[in-house]
Amino acid sequence: MQSVHSLFLRRRFTLRKPAPTLGMAAPGRRPASQASQETPQIMCLRPGCQLSAANADALVAAVAARVRTAVPPPCWVVLDLSATPALDDGAAAALRLLVGLLRDSHASLRLVLPVAQARAAFISDSPGKAMGPDTVHVSARAAMLAAYASLPGAALVTPALCQLLARPPEFLPLSAQSPPP
Repeated sequence: MQSVHSLFLRRRFTLRKPAPTLGMAAPGRRPASQASQETPQIMCLRPGCQLSAANADALVAAVAARVRTAVPPPCWVVLDLSATPALDDGAAAALRLLVGLLRDSHASLRLVLPVAQARAAFISDSPGKAMGPDTVHVSARAAMLAAYASLPGAALVTPALCQLLARPPEFLPLSAQSPPP
């Protein structure tokens, strides 16, 4: 009996796969660099000037161009409008247009409007509720955390997420006037 048992133990240990070497990933696991490239991207943009009806078309064009050129394409676009104390009708209409354009490219928009009156006015004036109260935030960090939390799967705090939250929003240059039609 002992010989059969020892033969079974020997065979059990010889069937194990060799441990991966230092530069290789374990079987069934992706390298960390590849896994971070596959995580959904959250793009955070801050216009270079206050948003108004005069430059609203330029904002829509600049954000759409930036999303088209992003690799990998973003799942969420956070637009930091902290320099804009109030949204006029033209700016609000442009943001609703941007929501539709981003939806067509499989991305969603989150806004940063730190002024409470601007947030309340924009949410209440939004026809068809294109932007709900859950997509308008007080700070860029809160918007990025909410976007990350809404992604499918476990919302784990990783070093990549900490780096994303520590980075300032990307500067988005806008012309003062909208381009000619």
